Amino acid sequence: MKKTLLFVLLAICLFVNKGIAQKQKQTFTTGNKEFLLNGKPYIIRAAELHYARIPKQYWEQRIQLCKAMGMNTICIYLFWNIHEQKQDQFDFTGQNDIAEFVRLTQKNGMYCIVRPGPYACAEWDMGGLPWWLLKKKDLKVRD
Repeated sequence: MKKTLLFVLLAICLFVNKGIAQKQKQTFTTGNKEFLLNGKPYIIRAAELHYARIPKQYWEQRIQLCKAMGMNTICIYLFWNIHEQKQDQFDFTGQNDIAEFVRLTQKNGMYCIVRPGPYACAEWDMGGLPWWLLKKKDLKVRD
């Protein structure tokens, strides 16, 4: 579990900060009882933002408000049913431009933890699963 969490966080930190990492080599590991960023203890102080619920023109302002509260990381879900409303037709443009949201996070000196799902526990219709899954005959939904 600890190694899986470390791998996920490391991958996300490196992905989000690709531009910074290209300028200087960064490391993210675990110490005895803490995370280490570039060899120094690092406490993840994260805020949860749902880009799909925030009009795009306010994304950066909300990120800046989180930073002003002392956060250093933004956590986000990728809502499957937003990006694939029709089976095999993906939309990552406009309000769904997750890459732009992550770039804004990076621009403001913050990290981003991306949780791709498939399930999103965020009081979101069907947990973010697309409606067309219900038409699949072999799919079973728990009560």
